[in-house]
Amino acid sequence: MEIADNLFRLAVEASPSGMLLIDGEGRIALVNSEIERLFGYPRDELLGQSVELLVPEAARSRHVQLRVAFARRSDMRRLGAGRELAGRHKGGREIPLEIALNPIETRDGPAVLCSVLDVSERKRLDRLKDDFVSTVSHELRTPLTSIAGSLALMVGGAAGPLSETMLRLLTIAHKNSERLVRLINDILDIEKIESGRVTFDIRRVDVRVLVEQAIEANRAFADSFGVHIRLTAPAERLDARADADRLVQVVTNLLSNAAKFSPFGGEVRVAIADEGELIRISVRDRGPGIPDAFKSRIFEKFAQADVADARQKGGTGLGLNIVRQIVTRLGGEVGFADAPGGGTTFAVTVPRWRTADAGSAAHASADNKEVA
Repeated sequence: MEIADNLFRLAVEASPSGMLLIDGEGRIALVNSEIERLFGYPRDELLGQSVELLVPEAARSRHVQLRVAFARRSDMRRLGAGRELAGRHKGGREIPLEIALNPIETRDGPAVLCSVLDVSERKRLDRLKDDFVSTVSHELRTPLTSIAGSLALMVGGAAGPLSETMLRLLTIAHKNSERLVRLINDILDIEKIESGRVTFDIRRVDVRVLVEQAIEANRAFADSFGVHIRLTAPAERLDARADADRLVQVVTNLLSNAAKFSPFGGEVRVAIADEGELIRISVRDRGPGIPDAFKSRIFEKFAQADVADARQKGGTGLGLNIVRQIVTRLGGEVGFADAPGGGTTFAVTVPRWRTADAGSAAHASADNKEVA
């Protein structure tokens, strides 16, 4: 047993990540040198201390509650892999961290082995990347919108008759410019949502009317793929607590995605369902389905399946990420499943409107107004 203990301590010390062993009372029982470097404490100042010493003061009471709840779990299992939290350096500054918690049994009882990774540099690089993308997108949107508009006028004959070759070339240029405009708009939407600067005007929304409007707005797009859209909804009115414009954006992204991947002459089925406190909107296509290897990444930014059909359909790879972010901000969830008989069903849920929501919705709308 002593040999095993020594080997465990050597493994912890040799880990390139910070490692903490927390006993059942929340005290630090073991640390490695990376923890000393990361938090600025020598280990003799950490051993025996509450782990809350390494948590910012404002978050300590909440951390105690989470730690106690985790320790009481009957199904103790690995938790928190990739979870981001803030730590507190001895000097008082906060450190962005990524942690993973692994419950283990020791001779002294249950304990938790914590893996701690400093993500400060990653956060800095992410900010630089986001700032660059935002700047480039803003600088490109205005001229590209102008170019796309001019090409549309020329394709429509505003500049006079065109030869067949010229019309074909201008049509290609117009479609590609529109694709670039969509990409830039999606990037800007992502940037605004992630930075918290997007407007969410929470109100009472008639879901059926909203979905019908989204279908009508996207009917021409679906027709271009030879796809018909059919809606199934309950007879009674279902009202959601949501931002109408953002929810339309969600439905539009799901509809355009379904139309692109449906076979020519196929049908996209949209359904609205009452689920008690939630309202469910589902969009089902009869396309080739989602490859198993891609399912875990489908809601990530710029995610596109690595298959020929997906590449040919085009798109920005941002639509589903935008859907997830909007639905999450609305207090709902989004998911997908293989549909019986082929294809995929995407579904979102949004909170149902209650009479008591009137006051809180007005307050939320005022708090969420975007600052220009």
